[in-house]
Amino acid sequence: MSYHNLYELQNQSHILKIKQIQCWLIKFENEFYNAINLSTCRKWSKWLNSNEKPFPCACATRVQDCIFIETYYELNIVLDLYKRQKYFIDLVAKYYSIKNNKEEFKAFDNLRSLEHILSFDSKIIKSLNPEPYENLILQLNEKEFRGL
Repeated sequence: MSYHNLYELQNQSHILKIKQIQCWLIKFENEFYNAINLSTCRKWSKWLNSNEKPFPCACATRVQDCIFIETYYELNIVLDLYKRQKYFIDLVAKYYSIKNNKEEFKAFDNLRSLEHILSFDSKIIKSLNPEPYENLILQLNEKEFRGL
């Protein structure tokens, strides 16, 4: 695996639209699962098999497959957030309507769902090489994520 598939995404446009992300995810879906199966990093197989949230990469040397898997994973989350925007908008509205009511707030069991949007960033930055220092920067179209 090489960085070509990541650069393909970056070179499509300065600002990525959700449709471009969706097409890229479909195009490289098989490579994504193959890379997980071949990866020596067990966090991805744990995520795939047990739905265990992957921890941030702490490897001294970044492996190309792992960077690809991580980027694919994050873009897949972005696509999911995009599809669920209406749900999150309604969830935030519900939160604000009950935040001062202790009883209703205690019963509000969607705080974990709010974590997804609180950590949302329209710029995805991946470190490709420590020496020479090189980053992959994917800028999402903020207009498509107004609700978040």
